[in-house]
Amino acid sequence: MDSDRNVVDRVIKGRRSIRAFEDRAVSRAEIEDLLEIARWAPSGSNSQPWRVTVAAGEPAERLRAALLEAADGHTFTAQQAEGYRNRIASGPMAWMLDQIDEPVDRYLTRGSMSFYGAPVALVVSYPGTAGSTTPAGIPAFVTTLMLAAEARGLGTIWLGWPLGQPQIVRSALGIGEDEQLGAFVALGYPDRQAPVNRARAPRQAPSTFSRWIGWNEGAV
Repeated sequence: MDSDRNVVDRVIKGRRSIRAFEDRAVSRAEIEDLLEIARWAPSGSNSQPWRVTVAAGEPAERLRAALLEAADGHTFTAQQAEGYRNRIASGPMAWMLDQIDEPVDRYLTRGSMSFYGAPVALVVSYPGTAGSTTPAGIPAFVTTLMLAAEARGLGTIWLGWPLGQPQIVRSALGIGEDEQLGAFVALGYPDRQAPVNRARAPRQAPSTFSRWIGWNEGAV
């Protein structure tokens, strides 16, 4: 059991957001293997609400181009850009500033919209009408998928910016209005030599986010 625990701990701690990928395809069989594991994620009443659209090749490139065009159409004012950079510099992503050679606001927005060069985009949706809340099972499914990818030598990053352009995503991938967009994940083989992938983002200590109630001194 200790060896099982060590393997799980190593995978969880080893996973990171990948922002540089190798120019190397991921096979359909590899992704089907990930989905086979991810389907065991927990969901409320075992509803398994997730629907996954897996895009590669020309469809992924069309989506990438359309999202980048949208990003280019949205320019930060000097004041907005400065505020964005200041928030990054004073937050948990400050480590990134030493790893990139362009303004961080441009790097993050264009990087997100281009999936950071990943060959595969996965959009996780769920049945529902506009205004539906995201079922708790969606983050659980995505986390399980990302950990399975890490265990297999693949890299992922959970992206928020692309879902800010829902009509572009829907149009490019044929996702109807009867499904709500829950998550966007880029997938590929990580470029382990890229500085941005080698740096490690800090994590808060449990003492900073945990609250213990009903525990006496020395309780086990």
